[in-house]
Amino acid sequence: MKSVVKKSLQKLHVIDLARNIYNSFNTFSISLFLSERKYRNSGLPDHLPAPPSNLIFLIIGLRWATVYWRSGNEIFEEIQFVLKKNSIDLKPSDSVLDFGCGCGRIIRHFYYHIKDVHFFGSDYNPQLIEWCKSNLLFAHFSTNKLLPPLEYGSDQFNLIYARSVFTHIGSELQKIWMHELRRVLKVGGYLYISTHGESTFIKLDKNVIEELKSNGIASVNQNIEGDNKCTVFQTKKYFEENLLEGFELMDFISGGAKKKLSQDIYLLKRIN
Repeated sequence: MKSVVKKSLQKLHVIDLARNIYNSFNTFSISLFLSERKYRNSGLPDHLPAPPSNLIFLIIGLRWATVYWRSGNEIFEEIQFVLKKNSIDLKPSDSVLDFGCGCGRIIRHFYYHIKDVHFFGSDYNPQLIEWCKSNLLFAHFSTNKLLPPLEYGSDQFNLIYARSVFTHIGSELQKIWMHELRRVLKVGGYLYISTHGESTFIKLDKNVIEELKSNGIASVNQNIEGDNKCTVFQTKKYFEENLLEGFELMDFISGGAKKKLSQDIYLLKRIN
C-alpha cells in the first residue's frame, strides 16, 4: 500500500513539474518579465507582501506574482460587478468570508478597496493559511478540513464568496458544503459561487461528456477531491435541482462576467 501511495505522489510531482514548465512557457513575455521583476523588487500595489512562488503555483498553476495580482483583481472586479448589478452594497461592519481563500489572491483586493469591513478567510491547505496569517494581517484566517464544520458561528456572514472551490469538489461534498455555508451565512445574506459550466465543456473527453449528460455533473481525478488537479464540471440544471435548498437564486451569468474568466457565476440569497 505504501509503495502505491509513493508512486502516486511521485506521479503528481511529475505532473506539477510539467504544468509549471508548460504554463510558464505559454505565459512568458518581456512585459511579464519586467512586471514580475518590479513586483518582486518593490512589492505589489497594495503594499502587502507577495506570496512565494511555490504557494502561488498551488492556487493558479503558475509562479508569477504578476498573474497572481492581476487575476485576483479581475475576480474581485467580477464579484463587485455581480453585487452592484443586484444592488448589493457592503456596509461598514459587515462580515465577509472568502471560502477557499488560498494565499489571499482575492481577499487582498477587497481590503485594498473596502477598508471598513470584517474580513475572514478559510482554506483546506494549512500551508497557505499560515502564510496568510503571517502576512495579511487585516483578516482572520483559519484552516478547514475537507468536510465541515467551519470554525465560525451560525448566522455570522453578510457575504460569502467561493471562487474556484466547487470546481474541485464532487457532488456529495458540494451538497454538504452548501448546507454548512448556509449555516454560517446570515438570513438575507449573499453567497457567490463559481462553477465550470457549459462554456468549459468543449474540450472534455467523451466519457466526461457522457457523465455530464447522464448526471449533470462529472469529475476528473475524483480521488483527489479538494486538490486543484481534481476538476469538476456541472450544468445549471444540476445546480438548481441539487444545491438551492434554503436559497433563492438571485443571478446567474453563464461563462462569467469578464472575457478572461470562464466560470459560471451564481449569486444566491439565504431565505431561511
